[in-house]
Amino acid sequence: MDTDSTHVRLSAIGIVAVSLFLALFMRLWFLQGIDRQAFEAASVSNRVRVIHEEGPRGRILDRNGKILVDSETSIVVSLDREPLRKMEEPERNAVFVSLADTLQQLGVPTKLSLIEKRYADLRYAPQEYVPIADDVDPSVEIYLMERADRYPGIIVERKAIRSYPYGNLAAHLLGYVGEINEKELVERGGQLPGSGSTSTTSTTTTRPATTQPTSPADSSSGATTTTLANGAGGASGGRLTDYRLGDSIGKGGVERSYEADLRAVPGERTIEVNAKGDLVDVLSLESPVVGDDIWLTIDIDLQAHAERLLAAKIQDLRGRRDKENNRLNAPQGSVVIEDPQNGQILAMASYPDYDPSVTVNGISQEQWEAFNDPNSGLPLVNWALQGTYAPGSTFKLYTALAGYKSGYLRNGTEVINDPGVYTIENCQGEKCEVRNAGSTPHGTVNMATALTVSSDVYFYKLADKFWNLTDQYGETPIQDAAAQFGLGAKTGVPLSGENPGRLPTPANRKAAFEARPDLFMTGDWRSGDNINTSIGQGDVLATPLQLVNSYATFANGGTRYQPQIVTKVTRPSDLTLPANDPANYTLIRQVEPVVQGTIQIQPDQYAKIYDGLLGVTQSAFGTASASWQASKTAWPMAGKTGTAQVSKKADTSLFAAWGPAGTGEPARYAISVVIPESGFGGEVAAPLAFRIMAPLSFGTLLPACPSADQSECAAAAEAASAASGNDVTSGSAD
Repeated sequence: MDTDSTHVRLSAIGIVAVSLFLALFMRLWFLQGIDRQAFEAASVSNRVRVIHEEGPRGRILDRNGKILVDSETSIVVSLDREPLRKMEEPERNAVFVSLADTLQQLGVPTKLSLIEKRYADLRYAPQEYVPIADDVDPSVEIYLMERADRYPGIIVERKAIRSYPYGNLAAHLLGYVGEINEKELVERGGQLPGSGSTSTTSTTTTRPATTQPTSPADSSSGATTTTLANGAGGASGGRLTDYRLGDSIGKGGVERSYEADLRAVPGERTIEVNAKGDLVDVLSLESPVVGDDIWLTIDIDLQAHAERLLAAKIQDLRGRRDKENNRLNAPQGSVVIEDPQNGQILAMASYPDYDPSVTVNGISQEQWEAFNDPNSGLPLVNWALQGTYAPGSTFKLYTALAGYKSGYLRNGTEVINDPGVYTIENCQGEKCEVRNAGSTPHGTVNMATALTVSSDVYFYKLADKFWNLTDQYGETPIQDAAAQFGLGAKTGVPLSGENPGRLPTPANRKAAFEARPDLFMTGDWRSGDNINTSIGQGDVLATPLQLVNSYATFANGGTRYQPQIVTKVTRPSDLTLPANDPANYTLIRQVEPVVQGTIQIQPDQYAKIYDGLLGVTQSAFGTASASWQASKTAWPMAGKTGTAQVSKKADTSLFAAWGPAGTGEPARYAISVVIPESGFGGEVAAPLAFRIMAPLSFGTLLPACPSADQSECAAAAEAASAASGNDVTSGSAD
């Protein structure tokens, strides 16, 4: 019985052993036979890496082909925080110390505190590479890549960064670039690391040879272009735009609106590394394809001139006091110059400005907070299209048109007596009288004279009659006329962030009150509201861009164009040759003028308004005649001064004008100048406008100075400062 038990036990052990050997054999057969290809693929993926290389963005040029924004390649040392987070803190700190010491030895001074601060920087998404040192020597790249095992979580990449040959000039218009965030990546079909998303990381934009929108900003406004050439390697010809976290993308201005054109086709480097991660060989190289060039409508020489004089004027005003002893703070200001014949923006100056180069490789938290500090004047804001102001008497152009188009101004109603004060009809109470500035009487006035001398009483009476005769003229004849000029709506300029302003009506006043009764005393509209609206006060708000576009509309006879900032898109042949040589680029798209509407007005009525606005500068009684005489342009100009009252602050100074005027020539330039908390329009904004326009009209503009050579422009800045203090009046020193 013992022998049988022994045999049974030995048999069982044998069966188990054979089973184990059989299982081991089957596993080996599976690994070497069935799953060999999968392991070979994994092995290859472990030793072959594909490096995404962002290409250089297209250049931004002025209308004459001068390069305003260029691209250059920079080697950047960055942190990949994903593997670094998985380390224990002592191990991670050791990597940081080693990196700081190594960079110091390689001639790249880098503090340990900077690395630690960047590692914890919340500006970057978890998967984004965080830059530590930029524009390093290629020897640094080679050193770190060959010793990748010593520096886990440290990435060296080649990035195309933006450079600005003219420094701060046109910064608000040009915009800036920054690293793409997760939201932007997903919107463009990109895939987040570890998301498991099935979306592709590449999107293709094809633009056939037809009239069509060119960018998100254009699409919303109906802007059109004509595509003249197509082909691979450009956004305008079906380019592949492959976005990854860490790539750059336009964040504002032209950089954002024309991202699809400026964006380069990324390249790829496929490299082989050994088990330690050291570079063994470059297996393949697909070079990036440079983005297309954008030609702006602006003239950088005129832009520099406008910015220089605007800055000098504001700096001179600050600290002074007006005639009512209000302090002139002049926190910001803007100048916009437009071609009335096609809507092209020739200059767009906004103060204060900023240095776009500080945005390269990201904006520090401290810098971002400084940019958004109200005490700094909010330099990232483009006040020309984002700032809104009561337009004051510049609004009288629209009220004048309403008077004629409604039919109210006929024989017997166009001429009135202006004693300097107007008593509101059917008014009961203590506030039934409204006055001209300083209660100045103007005697017998018609439409032309009322505009020339800026008779408030004339427009008070017109607005009062409109409200008392709503059964004949409706509730909104003034607002309807203003809307024809584009007020109360975005102009459609292809730039993000445009403010539509505000055009108050009885209907929207009532709706606002019903929605938020806690914010408004009443939802009623009275004669006083109509009167305030007629002279651009009350709840009326307009942007400087709306103002210049409306006066450009009147100057050309009534055609309202969409403001444009780009003339064409081209593809360069050789970046080392002049950008403005027609033989060195292919024309991709030409941006055509866009008519948004036309204003019908009888010729005799148009002439009366025109003569009144011409008299503002050319009549001895005009509100801007003295300032025009002090800085005469080569031809007469017509326009309107504006002085908007603001509670507990100095007045907003405004001026809108065009030229040539009264010569029979087509208007070539329209200009608006707006400076809040600065005083009267005829004493601040108008003199500045004429000093900007004078050298332009005579063809004597000083060329813009590159940031590398500011000698001539420094002298011009000093002259501008002196001229600002010698205007007709700039207030008294505090």
